[in-house]
Amino acid sequence: MLRRWQAITLATGVLASANASAFGNLDTYVRPLLTLLAPDHGAMWRIGYLLALLLLAAAWVAMQREQVAGGPFMAFAGSLPFNPRQRRNADLAVLLLADSPLLVVTTCALGLTAGRGAPAAHAVLLCDVALLAIVTQRAVLERRPAAWAGVAAGAVLAGAAFGTRLDLAANLLVGTVSALALVLAPRPRAQRHARRPYARRARPFTLGGRHGAALQMSLAVLVRERRGELIAKGFAATAIAAAAAGLVTLFERDARSFPTVLLAQACIALTFSGLFRGLHLAHRASMGYVGALPLPSGWWRPYDLAAVLAAALPFLGALAAFAWLTATAPGTDALAALVSNAALLCALRAPQLISDRHAVVLATVTAGCWTAATIACLL
Repeated sequence: MLRRWQAITLATGVLASANASAFGNLDTYVRPLLTLLAPDHGAMWRIGYLLALLLLAAAWVAMQREQVAGGPFMAFAGSLPFNPRQRRNADLAVLLLADSPLLVVTTCALGLTAGRGAPAAHAVLLCDVALLAIVTQRAVLERRPAAWAGVAAGAVLAGAAFGTRLDLAANLLVGTVSALALVLAPRPRAQRHARRPYARRARPFTLGGRHGAALQMSLAVLVRERRGELIAKGFAATAIAAAAAGLVTLFERDARSFPTVLLAQACIALTFSGLFRGLHLAHRASMGYVGALPLPSGWWRPYDLAAVLAAALPFLGALAAFAWLTATAPGTDALAALVSNAALLCALRAPQLISDRHAVVLATVTAGCWTAATIACLL
């Protein structure tokens, strides 16, 4: 949470250095929510956009599932005489704390909407978005996929009724049902019958010779333990790539817009570099067993680099291919940009692990200097 607040503070400082006013900063932060209230979009677009916001909220909490759920301590807390309602209230309090950056954005959006004299239905819709997001996050934490159908139904009703005479009534209904879903305890899930285990032949798991097993360990940490964080990074990279492609198209694919592609690739590399910390912590946690094996210290580093590169290369390669196919840059420059930003991703591992509090600042400064050098060399 501290790193996320640090990123918000850094972004605010960057905007302030560009002579942006405080009101301009708030308008920038709340733009994703205020776009939902734009009258020139249809019902299908609004429903899809609202569902995308809820998916981002689910990815946000999936990255912090272990911290919000209580971690290993909850194995002991489960034996204490606390009823399910008390545990749910504690989880909700921690969830609201983890969502504090998002709730600040929602509060600013409500303030700007009220200051501009918008209808009351718009304010109620923004509250519904926050309530639906929290319900979605609770469903992710409690692993209740059935609750997602109700969340989707609420999003469809709120999006379809926008701008109609039933706007306020539909939003009040969605907000009331969402609040009740947060207050009332869910029905206990039915016990599942354990499947009959099938005997499988054990396969040798060795780290010597072929290096596939070591790479499989790094990939397993990303796909299984850090799945929510990986999905969130993918969403962020997709948004960055789409924004860069839109700007290049807006500039009529002029060669002078190639720095936009370079900046977008650097932002994608900076986004995926956050995965190094989770991989490093997972390896450190396994040192009690793996440390007894005859392996050199830090043997996992190249495999972590390969795993993170495998996750980021599709997005970096897509931007490089876009620059080449649209004649924004020659093929050699597009390939050089791809190689440079792949090397940047590897170089960002050290700033991400060298400090806990200043990782965002160090990684951002490193990415900025690297990108400036790349632009100077290619242009």
